[in-house]
Amino acid sequence: EQQGQIRIVKNGVLLTNNFASFTVNSNGERGLLGLAFDPNFSTNNYIYIYYTLPSAANNRLSRITANGDVMQAGSEVVLINFDPLSSATNHNGGFIKFGKDGKLYVALGENANRPNAQNLNTYLGKLLRLTIDNSVPSTPTATPPTDNPFFNSATTVQGKSVWAMGLRNPFSFDIHPASGKISERSRY
Repeated sequence: EQQGQIRIVKNGVLLTNNFASFTVNSNGERGLLGLAFDPNFSTNNYIYIYYTLPSAANNRLSRITANGDVMQAGSEVVLINFDPLSSATNHNGGFIKFGKDGKLYVALGENANRPNAQNLNTYLGKLLRLTIDNSVPSTPTATPPTDNPFFNSATTVQGKSVWAMGLRNPFSFDIHPASGKISERSRY
């Protein structure tokens, strides 16, 4: 939920207790905006979340660990603190999903500042493609793959992480399970 709660529906019933609760800034289009299960969730219990810090300083990508129907206490590991946010509370994006290639795709809005979308020195206004490495479980990493389009020409980790740029508010997308093609979801 945008206000910071992760809920579980089990056997068709909404459980009384939250899986987890995060303190977030949920003004406007901010808050807990994205959640993705690790491709190996059945063995590692990892979940990735995208949310706005309570201070509204920036959005964050973290990994948490499930322990049955609740989050394992103290399991949040911050992977990326994204660029600072302006006072605008819109265009935060936030959708995250693993692709057929095993990479994590993260959509960030341009924070109501159009030039961000064309600037490779900021994560804002982009679709990122990241390799998640959990080989050391206590210190996972989220790094740009070397075959990202701007990996060799960009001079910053932000630019190297970009899969697509020039995006206003990519709050939703999907990845075709067979082709791997990425497209915006229908709003019907």
